[in-house]
Amino acid sequence: QEDAAGGGVGGDGGAYRWQQKNLKRPRGEGDDDEARRQAMEADNPDNCSLFLHGLNKDPGNTLTMDALMDAFRPFGCIGIRFPKPKMNRGGHYQNNQATKPSYAFLDFNTHDEASQCLADLKGEAVVRNIMLTMKWSSSPNKRPHLEGGMAPHHNMHMGMGIPPPPPPRNRNRLTEAEAADSTTLFLRLPSTLQSSAYPDELETMRLLAQGTMEDELNVGVSLDSPDRITAKDEPALRVSVRHPNADMNYGFLEFCSHAAALTTLVALTGHEDGGMVSEEKLAVSCLITEDMKKKDISHLRGVTFFWAKGGQQKSADGTNANSHGLKFNKRHFPPDSRTDCWFCLASPCLEKHLIVAVYDECYITMPKGAVNESHALIVPVEHGGDGALVDKKLAPEMESVKSKLRLHARTALKKDLFVFERCIQTKGGYHTHVQCIPVDADSGPMIQSKMLEMASRAGFALKEITSDLGLNALEEDWSQGYFYAEIPLPGGGDEYRRFIYRAGAAGDGNNNNGGGGYHHGRGTVPLQFGREVLAEVMGNADIAQWKACVVSKEKEEELTAAFRTSLSKVSTS
Repeated sequence: QEDAAGGGVGGDGGAYRWQQKNLKRPRGEGDDDEARRQAMEADNPDNCSLFLHGLNKDPGNTLTMDALMDAFRPFGCIGIRFPKPKMNRGGHYQNNQATKPSYAFLDFNTHDEASQCLADLKGEAVVRNIMLTMKWSSSPNKRPHLEGGMAPHHNMHMGMGIPPPPPPRNRNRLTEAEAADSTTLFLRLPSTLQSSAYPDELETMRLLAQGTMEDELNVGVSLDSPDRITAKDEPALRVSVRHPNADMNYGFLEFCSHAAALTTLVALTGHEDGGMVSEEKLAVSCLITEDMKKKDISHLRGVTFFWAKGGQQKSADGTNANSHGLKFNKRHFPPDSRTDCWFCLASPCLEKHLIVAVYDECYITMPKGAVNESHALIVPVEHGGDGALVDKKLAPEMESVKSKLRLHARTALKKDLFVFERCIQTKGGYHTHVQCIPVDADSGPMIQSKMLEMASRAGFALKEITSDLGLNALEEDWSQGYFYAEIPLPGGGDEYRRFIYRAGAAGDGNNNNGGGGYHHGRGTVPLQFGREVLAEVMGNADIAQWKACVVSKEKEEELTAAFRTSLSKVSTS
């Protein structure tokens, strides 16, 4: 096999058709126009492709994609594109022999690399003893204007000296705006890969996309930090891959939401409409080797991501049915610097100015990043992660404090109280606490409906508790964790409905269904699930992330003082 630079390179030939030997057509006006177009393309920094002609002179079909890549790869070529086969009048593709392409396109990473290849080979290359010619390809989606701003050979429109209108724009790629309902990205691997590698490399791209979202949501958080949110913990970060044809070098990545796909696309390509993944992202990817180093996947140089046509499922209220409540709104928050327990009264990390009241076994505090001005946490004084509402020692006082907060919401605020506890161990340990959030009166049914819907989408089922017994009387062992919620009934009274999901008896306590009457599903309870439910109900994505709701310390002190005063006026006697 000859190298592209060998044999008949140079000589009397050139880059253009009229420069080549043995052509019957003399150089004329059309060739002058072509030369001007070539000069324009040579100055177009967006053009990274060359037009390769002469493939029809290959009767033995030896000029395969691999053969051409072997010839032009040393000159920086990253891909070969052949024209689509033509259809006959019956609407069927013509046979391969009849439609053997006479040309192809050589793709490069940059305009300069394409220009250098054209200059080095002087517009000619011999591959498999077959002379091929090269020139600049026409820029996609536009045709350069010539002298006077008008293309040649056009008659004046209606005799008025006005050129005819340009043809409608023909684009092959969707823009982000056009793919607003899409949760799918189209992925094309470099054509340099062997087909046997396609499945493994598509999986690599899936992991790259998934890891990129994790990095975007964990800016500044180390890989081994207990605060790091991963796809294992958060369903909205998960990505799946489809490979429709095992012989083709493309596939599709499916995301849980359009925003998740957009976040990944911008992070990897630098553009919301997609493009080629940056070399930096490949050289130091988010993928990790066994020795905890950034994995180099530069062999995938030239991989591209673009939008695929949409059709994501929508819930009844028009929201994405696969979002699991997590909102990607391009806001990034720094990791919290506190390393000790946030809730132990003796901890240097405890923000004492947020404490509202202290009792024998528990205390009330406002949280950092409260949902509203009367959002309260009931926190056991003693550090523990087995669940505040199932501890027999804590239960009486916890119920009493809940009742006081419920009465305060109803009398002082004219609101109902949404109560929940996510008692599932995290990697960094857990000091159990119960969230109590005042919500609009009579909004309980809406909260219940949205909560059950989002739990189902996340893969776990909340079961209603119809017994009057407390949680500590329903089961003996709650050590694997649970999610519990109290939904206020309409009418402004103290009545509420109770729902429970108990994590499995085996595994990590997040997604196993084990035995027992309150195990339902194999999904994950998101870390901020209760807040995410309210974010959906209230139509405010910021509510789902406490860091998006943080105010100044001065404002926190002001809110806590007002809450303390208001709560002190409530009597449960």
